[in-house]
Amino acid sequence: MVAPRLTRTFRAVPLAFLAILEAWLLIDLLTLGDLRWIAAAGLLWFANLVMFALATSFRWLWARWVALILLGGSYVGIHAVALGVALVPALGFISLLIAHVELRILAERFAPLFFASIKPSEQRRIGGALLRAVLRVAIAAVLSIVVPLLAANLAAVGVVPLTSIPTAFLLAAALVAVIVLLALLPAMEQRAVASRSLTEGAKDN
Repeated sequence: MVAPRLTRTFRAVPLAFLAILEAWLLIDLLTLGDLRWIAAAGLLWFANLVMFALATSFRWLWARWVALILLGGSYVGIHAVALGVALVPALGFISLLIAHVELRILAERFAPLFFASIKPSEQRRIGGALLRAVLRVAIAAVLSIVVPLLAANLAAVGVVPLTSIPTAFLLAAALVAVIVLLALLPAMEQRAVASRSLTEGAKDN
């Protein structure tokens, strides 16, 4: 009973993050003031909801990616054009969006395993791998906020020039590194688990 309950909770976390992101964007949208801007941004916001609904109903991967692009693009667009960019909230929104994507992927990979007829020892092993994966997502999300803030603080105190091209490249490289870390580590974990299983199988034989 514990495993199914835990699995349902884990599946609900990405949805909760998505609900926060949608509400966040809607609140920002309503603060635009100009009805024309609200109408234009509102169409994009509604379109991303429709795409998420289609992705959930029909398992269309392309619709999910379009929805994510619309969600992130709408936030960046209204802040870049109308509201202005505040560093900390923008980093928080992006990090929450990354966490939503990664936790959804983890939920789709791990949740079905807990419903399968597997031994308690295998459940513990899967639970340990899941815990390590969630920890990596949390660390990467924190780094995606801390690294840009550190770069901004260094620029503000004059350690590096605020408008220098190297600073921009370093900031972009740091964010790319975080995203690559999130993308590669699950595959590395899967390869390590497969290698461990082969080794244990060879010992048993």
